[in-house]
Amino acid sequence: MNSSAKVADDAYFRVKKLSRWLKALASLGMIISLGFGLSVIAVPEWFDNMVRLSYPDLPFATYISWFKRGLLIILFSLPLAVTLYGLWNVRLLFDCYARGRVFSEIPARYIRNVGLAMVVNVITSIFVHSIGSVLLTFDNPTGNRQFTVTLSSNMYLLVLMGGLLIVIGWVMQEASRISDENRQFV
Repeated sequence: MNSSAKVADDAYFRVKKLSRWLKALASLGMIISLGFGLSVIAVPEWFDNMVRLSYPDLPFATYISWFKRGLLIILFSLPLAVTLYGLWNVRLLFDCYARGRVFSEIPARYIRNVGLAMVVNVITSIFVHSIGSVLLTFDNPTGNRQFTVTLSSNMYLLVLMGGLLIVIGWVMQEASRISDENRQFV
């Protein structure tokens, strides 16, 4: 075996080993995200505190009615669902790598899906925060109702990183397709 083949085998082994750990970490992230989300929903005081922390400058009554809480739970479930979708695709991607499926269309699709989840998460966060401000203040007296839009540099970076992953996924899918075509010619 020549030295370049040994280096490639060593790198491949490291990718597989690290991917197993990262797959477990993605699984743990899914469990923690879902567990945290469900526990906040299950304890009304925790939910109310989370809402107050999410909207520190919003003038709404100290009491969040069950109707508002129900609507907010549905609304706040959207980013959680997107996060779980993204983590699921991260898990599937690292599972492919751990099994040695590195350069094929399937991991490229998972990379694209992770990027899509990142972009959709930013859009969903903006939407959820804005609609949440309306839900929390719709029964306030006239002049105290609010519609807020929150943007941050983190959102900008997530959109860029998500877009990068989408493009990388597309490029890898195209490279896989071309590689398959070339194999058929030989």
